[in-house]
Amino acid sequence: MTSGRCPTDYTETTEVAQDELRRHERVPVKHFKEDLESYDVIFVGYPNWWGTMPMVVVTFLSHYNRAGKKIFPFCTNEGSGLGSSVRQLKALAKGAEVGEGFAVRGTQAEHAEAAVTAWVKHSLQ
Repeated sequence: MTSGRCPTDYTETTEVAQDELRRHERVPVKHFKEDLESYDVIFVGYPNWWGTMPMVVVTFLSHYNRAGKKIFPFCTNEGSGLGSSVRQLKALAKGAEVGEGFAVRGTQAEHAEAAVTAWVKHSLQ
């Protein structure tokens, strides 16, 4: 069960995320978009903490039927790139095609617009 902690401090936030990951906790989502049926392509963004996506992203993706979708992961990180998140996403998204992911260091994200734009255009070809 979730600790209910929702810290605002970065370090404490990553510690909560590490605890959720260690316990394989399905973190609750406050509001789900009603339906993803009308979407063929889904871009999923997250911070890469502890080598993978936060557990709330797992909860979010598990809520929807992903069959027939094309999913592109992207993340910020501080040195681990996409880590094991693409492998985790492929295991989670049975029936979906997981495309090439994109990772940017959090400290460089503010200046990554051109790289992100190029990746999105490439992904949608």
